[in-house]
Amino acid sequence: MFNFEKFIDDCKKAVLSDQPQAQIKVLMEDAFSDPKALQQALEDASPGKSVAPLYSDENLTILRVATPANFISPIHNHLMWAMIGILEGEEKNYLYRRTSDGGVEVEQEVTLKPETGIFTLRADAIHAIETPPGQAMCGLHVYGGNILERSSRSAWNPETMEELPYNFDQIMTFAKKLSAERAAAG
Repeated sequence: MFNFEKFIDDCKKAVLSDQPQAQIKVLMEDAFSDPKALQQALEDASPGKSVAPLYSDENLTILRVATPANFISPIHNHLMWAMIGILEGEEKNYLYRRTSDGGVEVEQEVTLKPETGIFTLRADAIHAIETPPGQAMCGLHVYGGNILERSSRSAWNPETMEELPYNFDQIMTFAKKLSAERAAAG
């Protein structure tokens, strides 16, 4: 049985260490060594929520993230590193870099699946995610800071590519529109 309270306590200690990302990655790999137990612990801790904060303070946020099939997020940043593990389904990450004219362009595509292992998202990363049609995703995200309170984050309007201050409700509106457009395109 996965001990979620111990995982949180271990992450709280690790994030204050000299090598927080390396230590969190080891803790994530241990947690994912028994995916069924981890999945059950996450479902027990956060039934029915798509983005469920499981722990948050100024140094650490732990989220269960469940995205529906055919979900597309707009481009956004986190301004902190993140460790991402996928329990079921898959999530394609488009990693972007800033261009000399102030825009962004795709630098890399990474598809995360349960067998991928733990993925590290750099603190300066700009990305967008999508799930394939017919396949929802459930994962565990650990952030090196309070992702819920990071007011200086940005998101990009998918129609104009204008960089905007991050607003969760606006992000979800953009995501619904992007997802609906892909579904309509078939």
